Amino acid sequence: MTTVTDVAPATNAKHRSEVATSLPPARGQSFLKLVTIELRKSVNTRSGRVLIAAILLVALAALTWQATHLPSRGAGFDGFLGAASTGVMLLLPVIGVMAMTSEWTQRTALTTFTLSPRRVRVQLAKFVSAVVLSVVVMTGVVAVALATTALTGALTDRTMSYADLGGQLLGAYLTVALNVVMGAAFGAVIPQTAVALLAFFIAPTAWSLAGPALFKDNANWLDVFGALGRIAERDLHGMVPETLTAVGVWIVLPTVVGLWASSRREVK
Repeated sequence: MTTVTDVAPATNAKHRSEVATSLPPARGQSFLKLVTIELRKSVNTRSGRVLIAAILLVALAALTWQATHLPSRGAGFDGFLGAASTGVMLLLPVIGVMAMTSEWTQRTALTTFTLSPRRVRVQLAKFVSAVVLSVVVMTGVVAVALATTALTGALTDRTMSYADLGGQLLGAYLTVALNVVMGAAFGAVIPQTAVALLAFFIAPTAWSLAGPALFKDNANWLDVFGALGRIAERDLHGMVPETLTAVGVWIVLPTVVGLWASSRREVK
């Protein structure tokens, strides 16, 4: 004779099986969704918002100084763009560094990589979101620079030059994007925010100062600042191998090493 206690487990098991089969299959997050999430994480924090605000304030201060110290031989948009880009080049890579290190310093890696187990895909989304953010911030800075250039010309009755506007913007966007990627790469290699920031700011600067004294002209092969400057000017000055080598050593290599290290780093 079958008892109630015998029937209940079988009924519960059958019910769970029916519920499991009725649920839709779980789908992984699309890469665009990951990029959106990482972009939101970069701007929704207090530090991210403060950095973006600081970039805009530095740009306004630099543009004000540029407008009140016009050169006697004539002025152009290139001078205003160069002044406004200073804060972007200095501060925006910090957001890239923090985007890569936050998972480890804030101990959210376990949650992130549980929801998205493919770590390299998540890290690539962080790189892409950093580049997207750099383009958005740079667009705001360019808009302010254009407005300041036009306003200065109207108030001072001086003719402002906009020669090679497209080339100037292309060089500026490309340089800023490469600089942000380099910051993110350092953050991927070194999971501690403070250490990664120190390495990002000190290592290339130390080489640009000590390299020429030790290796003369051969130091150009690893001078990433010189390489980025030539890219910004859209003129490699016959130094294509040196430029590509510097970009490869300081940007491409840390990116590859950072992706590899992040995929093998222990999650705690």
